[in-house]
Amino acid sequence: MSSTIPSWPSEAEVTSRIARLKENMAQSAIEAFVITSRHNFEYYTGFLSLYWISDARPLLAIIRRDQPGISILISRIEQRNTRQIRNTDVRPVFYDGFTGDALKVAGNSLRGLPSGSAVGFDYGFDMFGRGSLMLTDLLRAAPYQFKLVDAADLIWRQRLIKSDHEFKSIRVACNIATDSFFDGLNHLRLGMSEYEFGQLLEQRMIGLGADSVEWLPVRFGRGDFAYTRPNMDIKLQKDDFVWVDMGVRRADAVSDLNRVAKVGKATAEQEELYDIVRSTTLRLAEGIRPGMTGSEAYALYAKLWSARNFADFPLSGRVGHGSGSGLTEPPSLLDGSIDIIQEDTVLHVEPKLEAAGGVFQVEEVFRVTNTGPEFLSTVAPAKLPIIEV
Repeated sequence: MSSTIPSWPSEAEVTSRIARLKENMAQSAIEAFVITSRHNFEYYTGFLSLYWISDARPLLAIIRRDQPGISILISRIEQRNTRQIRNTDVRPVFYDGFTGDALKVAGNSLRGLPSGSAVGFDYGFDMFGRGSLMLTDLLRAAPYQFKLVDAADLIWRQRLIKSDHEFKSIRVACNIATDSFFDGLNHLRLGMSEYEFGQLLEQRMIGLGADSVEWLPVRFGRGDFAYTRPNMDIKLQKDDFVWVDMGVRRADAVSDLNRVAKVGKATAEQEELYDIVRSTTLRLAEGIRPGMTGSEAYALYAKLWSARNFADFPLSGRVGHGSGSGLTEPPSLLDGSIDIIQEDTVLHVEPKLEAAGGVFQVEEVFRVTNTGPEFLSTVAPAKLPIIEV
């Protein structure tokens, strides 16, 4: 499975991404862009490094409208690593030492721009970057006196629209996740802990071609699920529900989808609730079209939910979101969201219901098209999965 897609976008794709960002910069009168976050750095350069684990030797990228291509500012210890760069539009600039030295090189890379020029950063909506006050103070001070701009919107304008490579990467990541989950159910036993099951699933994901597993909460129980805590030594018991959310990374994309199962026999009510949530999820995906706002998609969900006479059960606060390089990305599907859903955006829809001693949720991942969803994840089973233990 891991060999079915390139491990990274092509040189031509990286070059086109750089050119598109320059077009967006021109429209916003931004003369240069300083890229600080790993996702954005890799998206626009195609350069891979293990040194993101260290904050002492930062990796930065700088795009100037008055110069071709993009510069990557990296420690000299990466010099041999740059042999992977075959794209003439990606130029390495080395520094010796640590953070202070890197920032001096960043300043030098922006010399020649007029004082007061607008310089964008990948800070802003749903994007926090990886810069520092030292960096911003340097660029605001003499001799540069640049006007620094939160410019995440320029990047989202581009990253929201996925390429064929990204769709393939997401599809593979989702298949690795779901295949591992259903195979893992065959090895689940009473007394196994959440932590042990999580480790078992992660081993299967890596074996199927995952580069890493970045998000894998496992929950056993019959209500009161704490979805974001780490996996613990909570043991599987008879009549428990199993809920797993899976963030598998393959190449430059990550899955985010969940599946549920029931230990032992399910009641008629539990089977009905699973069917209702699953059908609501699929109908929501089928009703979303380019041009809708996140709020309009949420209103469709609320209409579908109310039609099921779920007045006693609260609506989900956010019923969906985008993804790509990051686990969650814009747009957000929630009440009041003005995010515009676009063609070739990847969306996740995830209505959730906690009732009858269980949690019912089947997050699905799809490509937005003018004719309806193109599912990138294998759609959840029609019937609530039952674990015989």
